[in-house]
Amino acid sequence: MSFGDRRRTIAAIGLVAVMSLVAAACGDDDDDTAGTDTTAAQTTAPVEVTTTAAAGGDATTTAPSVEETTTTAPVELTASDTGVTEDSIKIAMLVADLDGLRDAGINLPEKLTTDNLTLRWSSYFDDWNAEGGINGRQIEYVTVVWDPIDPASFEQACNAAALDEEVFMVVNGNGFRNGAIPCLTVDNDTFVFYGESLSESVIEASGPNVITLGTPIEVSARSGAKLAIEDGFLAEGAKVGILSGNEPGVQAGGNVVEEYITDLGFEVEKIEVNNLQADAAAINLETAAAVSTFEAAEVEFVFVLLPFTNVQGFFTEAGASGSSFDYTIVDVASSACTAFGASRTPAEAAGAPCITTWNSWALADKSGIREHNEFETECREHWDATYDEESYPGVPSGDDIETSDGRLLINDFGQNECTMVNLLKQALTNAGPDLTHESLYEAFLALPPGPAAMMSDGQGAFGPDKPYYATRVQAVQLQINTKEQALDANGDTYNGCAAPVNCWIPVTGTWVDVEE
Repeated sequence: MSFGDRRRTIAAIGLVAVMSLVAAACGDDDDDTAGTDTTAAQTTAPVEVTTTAAAGGDATTTAPSVEETTTTAPVELTASDTGVTEDSIKIAMLVADLDGLRDAGINLPEKLTTDNLTLRWSSYFDDWNAEGGINGRQIEYVTVVWDPIDPASFEQACNAAALDEEVFMVVNGNGFRNGAIPCLTVDNDTFVFYGESLSESVIEASGPNVITLGTPIEVSARSGAKLAIEDGFLAEGAKVGILSGNEPGVQAGGNVVEEYITDLGFEVEKIEVNNLQADAAAINLETAAAVSTFEAAEVEFVFVLLPFTNVQGFFTEAGASGSSFDYTIVDVASSACTAFGASRTPAEAAGAPCITTWNSWALADKSGIREHNEFETECREHWDATYDEESYPGVPSGDDIETSDGRLLINDFGQNECTMVNLLKQALTNAGPDLTHESLYEAFLALPPGPAAMMSDGQGAFGPDKPYYATRVQAVQLQINTKEQALDANGDTYNGCAAPVNCWIPVTGTWVDVEE
């Protein structure tokens, strides 16, 4: 392939990358549309009060002994914080504006809609409201969107939620840029529950205004570098390349990997591409050019920290040029080592390992599909009831698949949102009637260890100094598939994957604690 041909290929990859980015968080058919709930709200919250009748007194009031009874007395609810009134808690669901992209001429599958992303949250909020709300307050929810191909829209979404809507908190399952979170948490004093990873600097600056599912980016980076060495991906004495970017979160991860392996005596060649720009094709040209730079520097192993939308050029060029180095993906970027990320990673990356806190339905020996834990079963049941379809493990968002043997496999449930709403309901309840950012933050940190869907070995835990839920990571590797792939002999899998699409297969199936 000539260099000119490769440039045209990478430009085409850029368009695919944009479409992949905007689709990464999408859901299933929407039988309902989301909006603000208008159910009548309570204005008092029942609180248990214990009263004691003392022994003694006159003949008409004397009790034969001390008797303890429990009654309920109403507590008057007040406007305890921004977005919290006597009868409601206002929450913004922050989702990608897929409808806007479609209107702009970008061809997206029918299921990839803004309403489908919203329904992942609103279906649960509607259930809460039908059950009486949280501590006597109803959830008033609004949808706030950003444009995935317009960097300026992240700040616009921040202002819409914090200034225009004046919400109590924002929830985002994935995709919102790490560097835009402080606009909400720091500049506008808005609480954020985020489904992926943030840098330690953003977490520290945000204080009691942020909780995450994923480990801090620096923790992920250290865990990834450590596990790559322990599992033998990186040989002792090898010259190491790091492919990073200037987006603050990714940059922080790259810096940690560099520091970690330099301290162990490895020689490092690091490249930071400009992944803050909106032009996906230009970013992929830069990552493609990194291949020749690493080759010239005689690099033997590369840590890749960029999102899958940025590195298709790198993988394609590495495959086309027959590069001599090996590489491992360190999962610090949005949706990188998820089912969706696998489905959008090119064939040239076949076998690439990834160190990640996210799970897979595949088994390490490719003998079948792993069993659901109890919580994942509940997540799937809620999802299927919401969309009135039967979802299937391993099918990426929006990608219903008709298999070579005639089955129709419907896209999988939204793992992050299910885990998050379970935790959020507990924390909001435990925060009590006097709801503030501080009381919600403390309620999150005080939650006991609990279940997780498709992450962290099925479990998670917060703690006094741990505002993130994930506790464990594993090594997986990319298995390449096509929709034409036939069922394996076991009758359950396609090249070891749950569905005939690229997937991540555990290297050993062993989980290890994160390297804090």
